[in-house]
This record gives sequence, C-alpha cells and structure tokens, in this order.
Amino acid sequence: MIGYVSSLICAMITFGMALLQLSITFGAPFGEYVLGGQNKVLPQKMRFTSGTFFCIFIFVGMTYLQRGNVLYIGFNPMFVKIVIIVNTLFLAYAIVGNGMLTKSKKEKYVMTPFSIIQFIFSVVALFFT
Repeated sequence: MIGYVSSLICAMITFGMALLQLSITFGAPFGEYVLGGQNKVLPQKMRFTSGTFFCIFIFVGMTYLQRGNVLYIGFNPMFVKIVIIVNTLFLAYAIVGNGMLTKSKKEKYVMTPFSIIQFIFSVVALFFT
C-alpha cells in the first residue's frame, strides 16, 4: 500500500512538472522556476529544452504509475526500476542544484521542496513496491 501511494504521489508531481514545462514551452512566464531561473519567459532556443523535459516527465510519470501497479503500460519491470533509479538520482541532483547552486530564489524556494518530497517518495517507491 505504501509503495502504491508513493508511486502515485511521484507520478502526480512528475505530471505537474510536465505541465509546467509544457506551459513554459509555449511562452508562459514561469521561466524563473526552471533551468536556472534567469528568464521570466524562456527564449525560443531554450523552449526546445523545456519541451524535451515535458516528454521526459510524461514518460517518467508513466513509469511511476506502472511501478505502483496503478496502470500497466507494458514496460519491462526491470526497465521501470532502472528509470526510477535514474530519476531518483536526478532528484538528488535537483535538490543540490535547486537548493544550493541556483541564483533564482523562486527556483530555490519552490522547486527544492518539490524535489525533496519527490525524492523521499521515490526512494519509498523503489523499496516498497
């Protein structure tokens, strides 16, 4: 049960991040929350990166849903585990990057807590599903 809930929470946060990235890709003024936070609206050349993150986050969110047996998507279980391990490592990096390295206060004080929460639930999803 705890693995199911943890996976579901991770998927919801990841899909939320995907929606944020999609909105930024289309010019929404949330650029201060991502990618170093140097631009309120991302320049055209950075929007491709944001669009790529959107696709990655959708994919990762789907793997969390399969890991928690919320949905069966057809991915190999070992592949799902590897994706979640890689994402968990990425979250650890995001905690350091968003919490200590970024100069953007919005990125630091908004995105770091999400990274910490998702990191904790991702570790739980890895060990209890």
